[in-house]
Amino acid sequence: MKKLFLLLVLLVSTIGFAQKGKGKSATKNVVLTTVDNISAEIISEKTGKRVVLFVKKEGKVDTLEVKKLDKVDFKPTSFTVKSFTTQGKKFYHVNWKEEIKVDTKLKKENGFVAEDQIWDTETKTLLLGNVHKSSHIKETIFLDANKTASHDVEKNRSEGFEFTLNPDGSFVLKTKTQNSTYVYNTASSKYEMKGSPKSTGAKKKK
Repeated sequence: MKKLFLLLVLLVSTIGFAQKGKGKSATKNVVLTTVDNISAEIISEKTGKRVVLFVKKEGKVDTLEVKKLDKVDFKPTSFTVKSFTTQGKKFYHVNWKEEIKVDTKLKKENGFVAEDQIWDTETKTLLLGNVHKSSHIKETIFLDANKTASHDVEKNRSEGFEFTLNPDGSFVLKTKTQNSTYVYNTASSKYEMKGSPKSTGAKKKK
């Protein structure tokens, strides 16, 4: 009986130790999407969290940093990685969107932040990094210091360049007043502006 009792105690202790050890193990990476030999993941480190691309090739894995996360609750509404070819080169377009939502007594804002990157995974080079913010804002503006009179103001806000990837692998960066087309130059291994920026016809309000 004593031997059986000791055996049970040892068994319970072993299970408890195993569970504690498992609890101390590293946090698992969060896989956002995969394509070809690439996996986009959120990794946790002592210094914080990062979004990276793990690129497997020839028996090894390259790690390309996409974004350092300032916010712990990084939850994009969409995250995609797609390949495309231009000038005989294969690149990858990384895109994700984060929702903007502000709801207070004085201000309501709804919109999104879109980030676009173009990667040459063969040379581990970031060819483009673009951030565009678009939102609709409704806020209450007070007309006097005592805040006895007010009126509501609504506006659409756009910050940065709106990005569009064309079927031929060139891309357009656009604002309300102008847009520019960029094409890949094999001689410089960079995207370069084609011609001069074109006006969209819209005029800035004075």
